[in-house]
Amino acid sequence: MTLAKTSAPKLAIGDQMPSVGLRATDGFLLNLRTYVGKGPAIVVFFAAPSLRGARREQGDALARAMAEAYPRLERSGIGLIMVTTDSEQQQTDYVAELKLPYLLYCDERRTAVALLGVNTRTERGNINAEPTAFAVSIDGVVMDVVPRAEPRGLVARLLEAINPPT
Repeated sequence: MTLAKTSAPKLAIGDQMPSVGLRATDGFLLNLRTYVGKGPAIVVFFAAPSLRGARREQGDALARAMAEAYPRLERSGIGLIMVTTDSEQQQTDYVAELKLPYLLYCDERRTAVALLGVNTRTERGNINAEPTAFAVSIDGVVMDVVPRAEPRGLVARLLEAINPPT
């Protein structure tokens, strides 16, 4: 296993979310920049569908934490975009296996990973995104970046970045 990159994501707080296309598990094509222009969003890159062992468990924990938070995000009008570098079929199987209430978005060509500067790790010939989360405002501005995203406290941190306490 090797880390392909070890730097901080190149997309930083205050930057505009770039335009990049992602395909959802339902076949819908999403333009990330257009999507975040319709409302605030949380964008999470993670690995799990094609992994095994401890790394799979880490990805599963993040996917489940976001599934638990999903109703709260919907009520708050905050979109959730969960992205992996796995194939659409691997993602479809994963969503069914974990009974996730949200879609996954495919970045199999790693276009978004490269554009946003998300770190990757090569494992058994697969290149997977390292857990990285972004909080994005309704005007497409990155409000927070969380490299090495862990489930615990992630949603609260991202929500506070989108809706700071007054």
